Amino acid sequence: MANPSVTARPAEFPRTAAGTARRRLHPSVRGMGLVLPAVAATVAFSVIPLLYLGVVSFTKETSFFFTPIYTLANYRKVFERYLPNLWETIYLAGLSSILDLVLGYPFAYILVRKVRYRELVRTLMTFPLFGPLYLSFGLSYLLLPKGPMGPLMLSLHVPVVKLLFSLPMTVFAMALFTFPFMVMNIGAALSNVDPMLEEAATTLGARPWQTFLRILFPLSWSGILAGFLMCFGWNLGVYVVPELLGTLKEQRVISLVMYQKQMKQSDFGLASAMGAVLMALAFGVTWLSLRFSRGALGA
Repeated sequence: MANPSVTARPAEFPRTAAGTARRRLHPSVRGMGLVLPAVAATVAFSVIPLLYLGVVSFTKETSFFFTPIYTLANYRKVFERYLPNLWETIYLAGLSSILDLVLGYPFAYILVRKVRYRELVRTLMTFPLFGPLYLSFGLSYLLLPKGPMGPLMLSLHVPVVKLLFSLPMTVFAMALFTFPFMVMNIGAALSNVDPMLEEAATTLGARPWQTFLRILFPLSWSGILAGFLMCFGWNLGVYVVPELLGTLKEQRVISLVMYQKQMKQSDFGLASAMGAVLMALAFGVTWLSLRFSRGALGA
């Protein structure tokens, strides 16, 4: 007969080799194992292509694929012969970013302060991000003489063809593509501004423009700057919009020239140098925008 004073011990399950090895792994080792696939993908699909681009940019025409002839002439051409194209790219990116700021600030304010269903509005705002190609074709379809807005434009005596292929339409399409970035950054900054400050200013007799200049603008400056830089950085690589909606002047952007040099003239060295300059400029602007956004995109 079993002794009742002796308590039964639970059966001990044998330790498996996998479980023992898992317990022996240091937390830092497990963390490195989780990060390693992302690091490998980044090196394979980002770092190596960038290094490849940099090496090709220092070679003459197609010599990289045969007997490389290294030269600095490609970068001299970019900053001498093709400097107007680079300035045209910066000019269009700057104009579209200014338009984003002018239209995006009141939109972001209304979205943060007045709109109840903000998530629905933010979801609708993602449609321009589907791609500038769809955006350009959509605007072309709307404004063509036989399009939905064509008869209205003709009745208002608006020259549809001149409007469709012009600087204003190019800038508008570029601004429409990057509009969500401006609204997200400014909206995140305005969300951190206590509405009680506006109410206090109104109670003390401040007019709306005074409230904006002395309270809203200074407190949302980081979002304004981050939104402007992000829109500017994205529009530096614009390609489809000037091609479909711009005149010959707007089609002088550096991305289109880069395509022509590589695909039509097989000057891979010069095209790579243009890409490297544009990449460096875009990286610098994007870093500044992330530096000042403070997590605005996740708002």
